[in-house]
Amino acid sequence: MKNILFIAIMLLALTACKKKDKNNNYPHADWVTAKYEKSSLKQTFNVNITSYGVSWKIEPLDEWCSVNKTEGDVSEVIALTIEANTLTEARVGKVAVLCTIDGAIKGDTLYVTQASEPWAVHFSPSLLEVSPDAGHDVVEISFNRPYKIENLADYPWLKITEAPSTYLMETRTLSVEYDRNTAVEFRRADVRFAILDTTITSVFTLYQFGNGSRQSDSLTLVKLYNDCDGSRWTTQWDMSLPMDKWKGVTLETTPAGIRVTSLDLTGAGLSGTFPAYVCDLSYLRNLWLGDNSLTGQIPADIDRLQMMQYLYLYGNKLTGQIPASIGNMTSLMRLHLYSNELTGQIPESIGNLKNLMALGLLDNDLTGTPPASIGSLPRLKELFLSGNRLTGTLPETYSQNENYLNWEASVNICPQQEGYGFDNCK
Repeated sequence: MKNILFIAIMLLALTACKKKDKNNNYPHADWVTAKYEKSSLKQTFNVNITSYGVSWKIEPLDEWCSVNKTEGDVSEVIALTIEANTLTEARVGKVAVLCTIDGAIKGDTLYVTQASEPWAVHFSPSLLEVSPDAGHDVVEISFNRPYKIENLADYPWLKITEAPSTYLMETRTLSVEYDRNTAVEFRRADVRFAILDTTITSVFTLYQFGNGSRQSDSLTLVKLYNDCDGSRWTTQWDMSLPMDKWKGVTLETTPAGIRVTSLDLTGAGLSGTFPAYVCDLSYLRNLWLGDNSLTGQIPADIDRLQMMQYLYLYGNKLTGQIPASIGNMTSLMRLHLYSNELTGQIPESIGNLKNLMALGLLDNDLTGTPPASIGSLPRLKELFLSGNRLTGTLPETYSQNENYLNWEASVNICPQQEGYGFDNCK
């Protein structure tokens, strides 16, 4: 139903206020018809009263219809005001037009018809973007039916103090309080306000940035430099310069401000244990740490890097298993872990990486049979599994993949370490 205010004022009859003679010179009013865009607006318009010297009275019979003058003896213009209709049903008001004839008060009734206001809950603003710090904001809420909050319990870090429910369309305030976001990632709350006994729902959204920042990214890289023997790197960083001047570091503007999005230290001479805290660089899309001397394991929570597209850790001395969590990094397009000392089976979860275009796992000590799900990856153009300890039967999904010929299985998949290999792949 469109928010349209239609005020129709109809004069049924004024004959009781008119002299029964040819002159017809008794009071009457020229009523008008007005059309307005919103029923929630108060509207006032003029009405002409023609008196002919006879006294008259106008008497509103409903509180939401009023006139600025109720009686007179001369012709003049009065103002008729219609209050906003905040109900969810249309309404009809009455205005009595009276005059005195031969000592008796007579008159007729005018009817004012006004459209209803559609059921709704509105917020201003409907979206808040706030810093990682704890804070408090005020949001205006307008409503014209009782409502309830359906899912606030889903966000224990958020508190909303409700405006009292009422049938009247009023603008009040909601108190919105939120805890500090200690995580690196942003978080979002979509709180549903539902009008009772209906399917009508309005959503208020709060977006809180993560605790990561350009400063925290800088501290992470400084720690990387110190822990991985940065003074001996072939790619030197001048720590007296801003971070965007450090070779291999790319910064971009993100929803959380200016953040590190790419780190390229290929062959830079990094040594020491793989820096698990690199996962704190939450907006990192590209990580090139290949051809270095890093030891240790790939962190189990590497899937914190949800925006990662290119992950290059080849040519190091990494040990342990490939973490299954890597299958949660659904933005990955290229994953190269070859030429390390990785053991265990290839995680089935890698088959979840539907955007993966290249997978390089050759020259490790991986065992078992490659997951069939990898053979079904739709965009996989390059696949390197040779030089491991893989055995068994290569799943049919591999040979059935439309990119199988590009994989060159006889070179890049079938050859394994001595004493290992597939019974259907040579």
